[in-house]
Amino acid sequence: MKLHIKNKIGIFIALALCGAVMLTSCVDLDEDLNDAKLDPSALNSEKALEASVTGAYRALTKAATWAQFWLNAYGGDDLTTHSGKNKQAMREADLRKLTSTSARIGTAFAESYNIIKEVNYIIEGSENIEGDQTNINSLRGEAYFLRGFAYFHLTRTFGRVPLKLNTGVGEQLELAELVDIYTQIEKDFKMAADLLPDKYIGVTAAIRPNNGSARAFLAKLYLHWAGWPLKDNSKYALAASTAKSVIDKADDYGFALVDDMGTLWSIADENRLNSEIVFGIGHNQALGNQYSNRHSGRLGYPGTDAGGWAEIFAEIAFFESFPEGARKDATYRTELVYKGVTKHWMDFKDEPHPMFLKVTGYQSELKTTNSVTSMTTYFMRYSDLLLIYAEAEGRSGGSSSEAWEALNQVRRRAYMGDESYADLLTGDLAELAYTERKWELAGEFKRWDDLVRMERVESALSNRSSQEKVTGSFGDLSSASYFVPIPASELDKAPWLK
Repeated sequence: MKLHIKNKIGIFIALALCGAVMLTSCVDLDEDLNDAKLDPSALNSEKALEASVTGAYRALTKAATWAQFWLNAYGGDDLTTHSGKNKQAMREADLRKLTSTSARIGTAFAESYNIIKEVNYIIEGSENIEGDQTNINSLRGEAYFLRGFAYFHLTRTFGRVPLKLNTGVGEQLELAELVDIYTQIEKDFKMAADLLPDKYIGVTAAIRPNNGSARAFLAKLYLHWAGWPLKDNSKYALAASTAKSVIDKADDYGFALVDDMGTLWSIADENRLNSEIVFGIGHNQALGNQYSNRHSGRLGYPGTDAGGWAEIFAEIAFFESFPEGARKDATYRTELVYKGVTKHWMDFKDEPHPMFLKVTGYQSELKTTNSVTSMTTYFMRYSDLLLIYAEAEGRSGGSSSEAWEALNQVRRRAYMGDESYADLLTGDLAELAYTERKWELAGEFKRWDDLVRMERVESALSNRSSQEKVTGSFGDLSSASYFVPIPASELDKAPWLK
């Protein structure tokens, strides 16, 4: 199977993304790569390298197919789940009661290591490949980026995890120290930045990560490094300067805010690839379930009222405190039409909650019963990067006009058309940017990480609405429970990790 899309030339993109853009080298997507991976010496040509990078993106897409990849994020105060049905793991995360035997927690662990396994093979086996060195360097850069990405997700979810950096088998790897994991992620993102181009010809957004994508994630790494658990405050300045280096070259990287935030959740072809993607997955339902987004659509609808799966709801108190305006309208849906009847969320029979537009998409494009969609997965949007810069600048003691402008760019779009809007020019820059992240990124599995790095979980979760149906006493809300325990299925295979 070989895919092409008109007007997109000179691009090789991973299999996971090939429905959104075309492939330059036309890798045979049906090729079974397992036989070629007996050892890294089998990676002996540019074509084999391209096919292997395709495999790494396949692993990434598989990892992020379902919402359980971000299971820990259900602990945030922005989202919740159903009080019954088969949502026990989400409820346990919501109430901070996850254990090593909780359902679904293995996805983030096992699938992240599948990505790492793929890219270790690429990194180890591609050093001496002959061919177009620019293309080879770019492909190697993508491998380093994906390994950094996978470990960043792992350590923010599980804390200390084993560092596996080669293709050897039979090693008894111990849990690495957190600072060593962060240092390795830093190395990988820096190596990716050295190898990746500023931009790929014909690509208007970095679905295939570019130099700017790597530096943007490096900035995010530093922001987290400065917070809990390592609390190295010196990293705030690095987060600010690294983020600013990307913002200063945003045009070169193809990054910009889209005018209408609501278009980000549309599956129309003109919206799926957009300038706000710093890194993400451009799913394509037409290629089959394995290339689709399966943490969107039906999962965000109530059951009785719309035939939904009731997996991802908006928390009521968070919704009610959300500032009115264009951004709130682009974040939530308060009504749906089902069997010809319009229903408001307050009238839902099956656990009334507002719905996330970011999850359901538009009913004009997707039926309420769509459990596979082509909605884009955004691992990082440009607005996220702008707010990283503003917050890190403030926390490092700075207050530059450029940082205030980064914050205000996001705010201007949020209050588009609101005559009462005014730029913020004074105040606590760091806290204003942190709060802006709360609203801008609601429902995107990012709020939990922000609460954790600032150790604000307990204060945030104390504000739950009395209307919420997922009730009961919370588990431990201290930092002792911020990380998910390593899954029992993994401990069975490696009991020394206990």
